Amino acid sequence: MNNIGKHAKADSVYLGLQKGGGVIELCIKDNGEGFDPENLSSREISKKGLGLSSMKERVEYSGGSLSIDSVKGKGTIIRAVWPS
Repeated sequence: MNNIGKHAKADSVYLGLQKGGGVIELCIKDNGEGFDPENLSSREISKKGLGLSSMKERVEYSGGSLSIDSVKGKGTIIRAVWPS
């Protein structure tokens, strides 16, 4: 949520948490600027990459997996999934 406030320029954020099918899923979706996770410049990595890599590390350390889907100009969806 902090990254959305700092970087996304979104006016809508969806936050969902659900348990079912043997997993717990956290989904955060915004309608902000989005970005291309594959093509971050060195400067952007220093601004965004640490936060993204830190989120991934914390989710994986707790036994889950993290996915980030983002398209420049179309927003971002972050999903963290853990076995329940």
